[in-house]
Amino acid sequence: MNLPADSVAATLTARAVLFDMDGTLVDSTAVVEQVWGEFAARYGLDIAEILRTSHGVQAGDTVRRFAPAGADVVALTAELGAMERVRTEGIVALPGAADLLRSLPGDAVALVTSADRILADIRMDAAGLPMPA
Repeated sequence: MNLPADSVAATLTARAVLFDMDGTLVDSTAVVEQVWGEFAARYGLDIAEILRTSHGVQAGDTVRRFAPAGADVVALTAELGAMERVRTEGIVALPGAADLLRSLPGDAVALVTSADRILADIRMDAAGLPMPA
């Protein structure tokens, strides 16, 4: 990373570091938008509104918000999750993520994400990144 000449370097001392997954370590935007687009088309939902409001929100909460009246939200959320779990093409590590994770002690790093553990494992693996402990 190149810093401007007038930048001041700072040192941060911490016992642990928490990283978000999507958008911080992993770029999964194209896959997420593709899956939501297919899901929205299947159920006649407003994809533009879903994409405007769903990033960083647990899938179940978004399904609950947009599901047709009387729909089985649990079943729809499971269906969406299954769709997401089989899509890995296009999921990539963001620049510097792998080097950063390798440079930190494994017991001092954690992943925080709105994805469930299974999806987080799949996306981190697809991006070629180690899953923090």
